[in-house]
Amino acid sequence: MLTIENSISVAETAYMADVTDRDINRLVDEDILPRALIIRGAGRRLAPLSAPFATFYFKTSEDLTKSARIRVISTLIERLAKRSDFDQFLTLSERLRNVDFDWKVSEQSWSVVLSPFVDAAYKRSVRSSEATSHVVEDPDVMGGLPCFAGTRVPVANVVAARDDGMTFAELKDAYPFLTERLIEDAEIYLKSHPRPGRPRRLSEAHPDLRLATEASSESARGHNS
Repeated sequence: MLTIENSISVAETAYMADVTDRDINRLVDEDILPRALIIRGAGRRLAPLSAPFATFYFKTSEDLTKSARIRVISTLIERLAKRSDFDQFLTLSERLRNVDFDWKVSEQSWSVVLSPFVDAAYKRSVRSSEATSHVVEDPDVMGGLPCFAGTRVPVANVVAARDDGMTFAELKDAYPFLTERLIEDAEIYLKSHPRPGRPRRLSEAHPDLRLATEASSESARGHNS
């Protein structure tokens, strides 16, 4: 049974499916996803199993009609709902990797297998969990802004600085703890846990803070003058 505790947000579903939030909301609004996968209250939440179905629906739009894609999804949900371990499928549990289940749906003119979509969604789910473990939201740290674990550095500021053209070397000079992987974690976290408004630039968030690279540049100019 789908509950608030084992469901995920639209943004998290979109990340796992590698589609947009708008795509996921469309699947809900147009009743393309079965009701067993959706909690419409509490800000609209979905079963993680929604992700591979979403990927399948949009990635095969040029090969299958809308009605055919909907039949594939409904057929598999009906098949899954008969199983005693349906809840594990809803949450894309790791145990499913060793469970024998027929993900194939066929009609006279076509045949599809959803297991590759399920595997891809599961891997993105694992990556999202890894990223989330490196980010904390503590009301006592930077007012609850998502920060890199063990620091007071908001992940949005680092991503915004990188998007503004700052190189990894420059970011590393400013924040020695940073790694390429942590920056990727920050990007993933922000995609699956979006906050209202655009990320603030570092200079906007902390006008009194100068990056090490800026200080070095000023020192060099003073030395050469």
